[in-house]
Amino acid sequence: MIHFDIDARLARLRSRMAAEGVDAFIALKSVNTEYLTGFDYIRDNSDPHAVLITADTARFMTDSRYLEVAQSQAAQSTVEDSLWQVDDIGSKVVTKDMHELWDLKQFTKIGLEDSLSYRVFTLIEKSAGPAKVIPAKNWVEDIRSVKDAAEIERIKSAQTITDLTFTHLCGLIKAGMTEKEIALEIEYRVRKLGAEGTSFSPIVASGPNGSLPHAVPTDRIIEPGDLLTLDFGASYGGYCSDMTRTIFVGGTDEAGEPVQPSAEQRKVFDAVLAAQQASLAAIKAGASAKEVDAAGREIIVEAGYGDYFIHGTGHGVGLYIHELPNSSPRSEGKLTAGEVMTVEPGIYLPGKFGVRIEDMVVVTDDGSLNITESPKDLMYRR
Repeated sequence: MIHFDIDARLARLRSRMAAEGVDAFIALKSVNTEYLTGFDYIRDNSDPHAVLITADTARFMTDSRYLEVAQSQAAQSTVEDSLWQVDDIGSKVVTKDMHELWDLKQFTKIGLEDSLSYRVFTLIEKSAGPAKVIPAKNWVEDIRSVKDAAEIERIKSAQTITDLTFTHLCGLIKAGMTEKEIALEIEYRVRKLGAEGTSFSPIVASGPNGSLPHAVPTDRIIEPGDLLTLDFGASYGGYCSDMTRTIFVGGTDEAGEPVQPSAEQRKVFDAVLAAQQASLAAIKAGASAKEVDAAGREIIVEAGYGDYFIHGTGHGVGLYIHELPNSSPRSEGKLTAGEVMTVEPGIYLPGKFGVRIEDMVVVTDDGSLNITESPKDLMYRR
């Protein structure tokens, strides 16, 4: 794998710090501490780590569960002296005692992630006094939105596993299976192909369940004539992929005749596919994220289904399955080369069915690179 350029990440963060007039920045979210350090194997939803960045220092604090791996990875720095100082907190608590270990009172103004709980934010604010603590909204997330070559390599690998899993499913799915059975097969297959696991809990939604954008797999038995929405991804090297396909499950009716898609199913599917192609064509560096959404949404509105497209067109993908940028009617700002985002319009008819088609692309200067290879036509599954 290509190695991450951690120096470049810290340089971008320090530039933001200088612009905001702060002399220290603290991050506690595991995903952001992993991004800033490059340390693997420190992922933990309880966020037992913290990083402190100043103009000339980079310090990482963690507890005994992660100390050995952090020290080992810090020692493998590409620079002569380790980029990161790894602090052993011993029996102390990261959020409660960091002000002592890092002497936060020495600073004048500290930027602190604004996504922390109010309790943690106020605890650090109180213990750092007289230093002023300000909320740092999306400082690291903004940097994370533009992927470097190493990140894109991992995302492509995750998507390759996703494509291979979909190909496998297309040869397996048939009427009579349950949604849960297919979801279990997805979980198994992505791991079999080398992923750490799925990047989120797979969505397997058949027939009327397809009108639920984030449906949870059930014991519903898939029937001939159902549309089946499959939304899943893989995690590889810590990075996520995300793809959705809606397929038609064939079979025979009571008279033994082949079941075909209804006129309404075809119309909805064609509208979603055309909308996705329009939004894909609108993507390029400098394009408005809102305009990317509008390009596809207009087609769905013209087809008469505007009230049934009930979410945004896409989101960023990286260490998290949902990152910046977002593409929706409420989006602000423009796209930047190197961002990785989904394009996933959908139509959801309550009590009937739903259709969603999703690809993942890398924004380029003159367009986008689609890294999703699975076919998108209304395929028949017998």
